Amino acid sequence: MVIKDRNDYKDFCKHINGRNVYIDYVVTRHNQHVSVNDVFCLFVGVCNTAEVYYFNFYSQDVVVCEYNKTKIMDDICSRSNKIFVTNKKRFIQLFNTKNVNDILIYEFQSGYEQKNDEEFSTPQHNFIYTRDFNGNSNYIIPFMKHIQMLVDKYNYYKESIEEFVNDISFKNLNGVITETLADIERNGLFVDNDVFDSYFSDKRVKPIDNKVYTEYNIFTSTGRPSNHYGGINYAALNKENGCRKSFVSRFGRDGLIVTMDYSAYHPRIIANLVNYKDISMDTSIYEYLGQYYFNKSNLNENDIKESKKLTFLNLYGGVRDEFKEIPYFKAVDEYINHRWDFFNKHGYVETPVFHRRITDKHILEPNKNKLFNYILQASETEFSIKNISGINEYLKDKCSKVILYTYDSLTFDVCKEDGIQVLKEIKKLMVDNKFAVKCYAGKNYDEQQIITF
Repeated sequence: MVIKDRNDYKDFCKHINGRNVYIDYVVTRHNQHVSVNDVFCLFVGVCNTAEVYYFNFYSQDVVVCEYNKTKIMDDICSRSNKIFVTNKKRFIQLFNTKNVNDILIYEFQSGYEQKNDEEFSTPQHNFIYTRDFNGNSNYIIPFMKHIQMLVDKYNYYKESIEEFVNDISFKNLNGVITETLADIERNGLFVDNDVFDSYFSDKRVKPIDNKVYTEYNIFTSTGRPSNHYGGINYAALNKENGCRKSFVSRFGRDGLIVTMDYSAYHPRIIANLVNYKDISMDTSIYEYLGQYYFNKSNLNENDIKESKKLTFLNLYGGVRDEFKEIPYFKAVDEYINHRWDFFNKHGYVETPVFHRRITDKHILEPNKNKLFNYILQASETEFSIKNISGINEYLKDKCSKVILYTYDSLTFDVCKEDGIQVLKEIKKLMVDNKFAVKCYAGKNYDEQQIITF
């Protein structure tokens, strides 16, 4: 049913009352980030019934709904039981509604093969999207073709909706992880348009009001999010060719781009995982371990470089026999063996912060070192996300914003108005009494110098 008038809408509200519903949509511009997009039409399926509803906001093929998306979403949230969506991270940027369950997360946790939205597109969608029409493609596609696509997608996910279980693993992925990354995406990266175009003119993204946007993908086997959008890999921007100069402060002369890096992040995460407390934050972990490797107390620069290589070799390739009696590596080796034994017995292990299950469905040809690397990368993400969540909450009433998360570092667009105290508080939240942090600042993301405060 297409909702045409108030009577239709009253019937809709009546039928969703106390029911589980599935919500989907088509955006106005298929080639733009959701943060700068709008809803072209809205689809609502009432679970375990044959009832489906459509709200048209822009198509000229059918009657335009007299209610806006905010009113409709408020009524759905207040009347329905559970709400299911696909890709909550995008959804909450369009609707600013967090109390929804992402069925893609449930399928990811269950080890099901993931489908892309493009797989549901009709031939008409595919044909017109390749021609773009200045981003107005969804206005050209017949409304009934949008309905066909949305119905096919709903029918595909019905089975997962029916078997859905809200365990702690789902709760944390669907909650703090997804919501924290959505907040970063929404902040966007401010750019110098001319510089950006000189480096990224071949990409499928153009700045809107001097901003570009990132998109994190949490559906990776290790749980470590990737970050691509419009053909740009924001998790691996080139450090050598100057492209990072494109990213500047939205506050002009009253702003700075500040990056805070975790020092020796993985070795310190591992120390936390294995409950090894003999390395303080003031101690260089590579110098500490180098004293064991080389059996001397005073290390030179080359010794520390070699210590770093040996440390990574033992952490990622398995602890060598000659190093297993070093207390740190003895604890690491015991941890690796314990997690491997648990995994073989139960078919899963849980991550340390958010208790996400890593199962035999997530790891291809598992072995104990591969399992350990999966745990390590998932732990890196979770420690970071936990701290970013606290930082986002702290910055809620400030001008400064988190603009980029890249595994072992965070980048901020900092406003002079917020003062040095903001940087001190952010650093405190990042350190979290576990991890050492180095800070860099500059007029852009490329030209940054180390700072202390």
